[in-house]
Amino acid sequence: MINEHSIDRDQHEGLFGKKYLITGVTGVILAGGLCTRFGSNKALAELNGRTLIEHTAEILNQLFYNRLLVTTTPDVYGFLGWPEIEDTFVGAGPLAGIHAALKQIRTRRAFITACDMPFPDANLIRYLCDLPGEWDVVLPWPDSGPEPLFAVYSRDIFSVVEEKLIKHERKVRLLFDDLRVRRVTGDEIFSVTRKSNTFHNVNRPEDMPEGRGSGFRGSEVQGFRVQGSRVQG
Repeated sequence: MINEHSIDRDQHEGLFGKKYLITGVTGVILAGGLCTRFGSNKALAELNGRTLIEHTAEILNQLFYNRLLVTTTPDVYGFLGWPEIEDTFVGAGPLAGIHAALKQIRTRRAFITACDMPFPDANLIRYLCDLPGEWDVVLPWPDSGPEPLFAVYSRDIFSVVEEKLIKHERKVRLLFDDLRVRRVTGDEIFSVTRKSNTFHNVNRPEDMPEGRGSGFRGSEVQGFRVQGSRVQG
């Protein structure tokens, strides 16, 4: 059995410092989409000399001892040095990736994001992971809608996710009606980060940021409504 990656505590603190430590949570990237709208594997599209997935992985490397990549193409991402697992429900979308992650992790919770979100804000991730309470899901919910691929999921909901998939109920949004969800409002998010592109994801070539820096064309903060952000699944 492949376990999610973990590194020695002293090694982690030497590389990144104690302030980045998140315990009890595995950092997970989903990289299993078909990329039909992008036309090629968008995870490998380059931004500032690195692939999109490398931008995402870099932040999670700094935050989590335990890390895991869920992918349908395990031979592609060896350069990340992350352990990889595949979906049990192949072709069932992001919910299948969430299912695979929750089945595999050894920690109680997982922060789950997507390979096509190159600007994950470290402070916001830490905030989501540190919120108190026995929540099934800690879910950013700005004015533009929920962000299920930038959320913290409890391992305890594995059976609920599996039941949805067995019933072919593959929309991630359908999951939340049955769970204890901590909605993180736009005001909360804005108090943690002012980055307007935190939830920006790349579905089409025109969604690619244009160059260096944290901004991208068409983004603005309006009650933390992020243009270009889309809920997948």
